[in-house]
This record gives sequence, structure tokens and C-alpha cells, in this order.
Amino acid sequence: MRALFLLLLATTEFGLPHVQASPNALWINSGMNNRDITFSPDGSVLLTTIMAPKHQSAVIVISQQENGQWSPLEVAPFSGQFPDIEPAFSPDGKMLFFASRRPKPGRTGTDWDLWQVSFDEDKWGTPVNLGTAINTEGDEFYPSVTMAGTVYFTATRHDTIGKEDLYRSLLTNEGYTSVENIGSPVNSDAYEFNAFIDPEESYLIFGAQGRTGEIGGGDLYISYRVDGTFGEPRRLSSLVNTTRLDYCPTVFNNRLYFTSERMNDSDLSSMERVRALYQNSGNGFGDIYWLEFDEILPE
Repeated sequence: MRALFLLLLATTEFGLPHVQASPNALWINSGMNNRDITFSPDGSVLLTTIMAPKHQSAVIVISQQENGQWSPLEVAPFSGQFPDIEPAFSPDGKMLFFASRRPKPGRTGTDWDLWQVSFDEDKWGTPVNLGTAINTEGDEFYPSVTMAGTVYFTATRHDTIGKEDLYRSLLTNEGYTSVENIGSPVNSDAYEFNAFIDPEESYLIFGAQGRTGEIGGGDLYISYRVDGTFGEPRRLSSLVNTTRLDYCPTVFNNRLYFTSERMNDSDLSSMERVRALYQNSGNGFGDIYWLEFDEILPE
């Protein structure tokens, strides 16, 4: 079975293969806290969140393919002024959804809301709040969108089953007007969060903390949807889940990308070794990893 590799942005193909480092390669994982990742449908654009220690600030950054190579990371045109996290492209690539603590139209508060910004021929529009049908005075996180426009997200509401639940909102002619808790067996009395929904809505991959039998500080699970109902979640393979927090899943090009706070084993007997661990990827802050989809399935 293939080993698990740190994500390396190669210059040879947009699928981000696991190749050895080269002078023309760009590492996404740099020792800073990488929270998530999303790709445009054609694989030419990626965005990821970089968070400050203790989550004091956050910014969405972007890289694009130029002449077959990935450009250096830059702050996304719509980000940098307010805390922004968890970007997710719509399946058609025309819209990017994200969570933000930027000022809200018509109301106060510093909670996280869901926003969207248009993307057309490398041009970004102005971010728009998804409205009060979805956004409340509490926090809404981690959007993921289906082909039909349904938005799945994380929130704590009056009908929350556990500590934190997964919800969805259907897109209608009037916009997002109907929000529902997706219910058990996905949601439980534990924490369920950060869900990726298959564009065809056939399966859901999500993070959870506090469920019976979990491996560590937060595991990733998969639930298949049959006849409109999500089935019993199954924990992903031990290649994905560790004793540390594993979260923020997304699937692109038949690969699961996810964030993990796993640490590299290291001898800390000298300051040189301490710096080598603490100032680089694998320091436990959060790095992005990937596996082929068939390797992630429950054992």
C-alpha cells in the first residue's frame, strides 16, 4: 500500500503528484498552520487557509498554474482584511464559498458566517453574505456544495443533536431559504464538523470528535447516501486517522486531501534539531496530506 506523503506541488501535472522535491517545486506545507485546500474543477487554481497560532487571524491564499507551473502563494484578492477560512469551489467553478468574520450587512457581531464570491476567467467578484436563512448569531463553518447548489455546513443551532452538527440548505429560486439538520446517524451527541459532500450527494466525508471508538483527537468518517438517507458512518482507514486531529477533508481528482496535526518523529537533543522540527512542516500545527480514494476506505 502506498505510503502517505506530504503534499508537494509539482510542475508536471495539475493533479499534484507525490514527487521528490526539485528546484521548480513549491511546498504548500511550510511550517505554518495550513487548515484546508480547494481546487477549481479544471485543477488550474487552488486556495488554502493559513492560520496564525491560537487562531488569532486567518487568511485565504491562492496559487495558479502558469505555463505548467504553480505560482507562489499570494493572498487571495478578496481576503487579507478580515479573518477568512475554509474556501470551497462550487462544482462548476463559478463560485467560491468560504467562512469569514468580516462585517455583516445589517447586523453586528464577530461570529463566523458563510459567504460566496464569484470567479470568472481569473476575475474575482465582491463577497456576498449567504443571508439570514443560513447565517445566525452563532457560527457557521466549512461550506461544501453539490451540483444542485445545496450547501452543507457546520453549525450549532437550537436543533443541534450534539455539541456541533452538520446542516444543509437547499438552493431555491429565492436563494437559500431552507435549512435542515441532516440528522442521525451522521450527527450524534458528539462533535460532527467539516463535511465534504460529493457533488452528486452520494456520500459525505466529515470530521468528528468524541464518537465511540475514535482513534485520536478527531477522526474522519464516511457515510453513503442511499434513497435520500445517509447511512451509518464508518471511520476511514488508519492511513488517514491518527492519534492527532485529522480534519478538513476534500476530494479532488479521485484523491482525498485533508489536514492533520500529526508530528514528525524527531530527536530533540540539540537546538538545530528543535528548529528543524518546530519551524517546518510536520511540527503539529497542521499540514495537508493526500491519499488515493480507494486507500481511505474503511478497513
